[in-house]
Amino acid sequence: MNFSIKRIIISIVLGLVVAGITTELAYFLLKKENREPGIIELIIPAGTGELVRAGQASPDVPRDMRFVVGDTLRVINQDDENHQLGPLWIPAETSASLKLESEENMIFECSFQTGNYLGITVQEPVTWSTRISGIFFAGFPLGAIFAVYSGLVGPQKKKEKNEAAA
Repeated sequence: MNFSIKRIIISIVLGLVVAGITTELAYFLLKKENREPGIIELIIPAGTGELVRAGQASPDVPRDMRFVVGDTLRVINQDDENHQLGPLWIPAETSASLKLESEENMIFECSFQTGNYLGITVQEPVTWSTRISGIFFAGFPLGAIFAVYSGLVGPQKKKEKNEAAA
């Protein structure tokens, strides 16, 4: 195999490996959701209203939640009091749902939290196909850059060896 073609192949593979490591690291650090949209249930346990009036947080209710676009938040009120979460009014012993259709960060007024708010983050879902396409979209240009620079470095070393031998 020609040395130049071998160098190009090695550069492309190196670019894909570096892109794979950096994109996966980015997904991990940014805590992107790697799942399909679905129904996420939030249960308000019995006695939550009393805890909130006493200034105590219910241990079963999170302060912030993460979703992907297309998720449906279903709030199930097991308390004997009515509660509200943003646009949702949830009477005692019932449930209500909210479809999350756009990527955004929201803070909803919330009657079942001591701070009276619930933070909601809605992100685009990251599937395996988007992860793999991200690696290829970053890997091939990076490999091409490696190939160009390896071509510049390679002939220079040969030229120096030839000059030293003469």
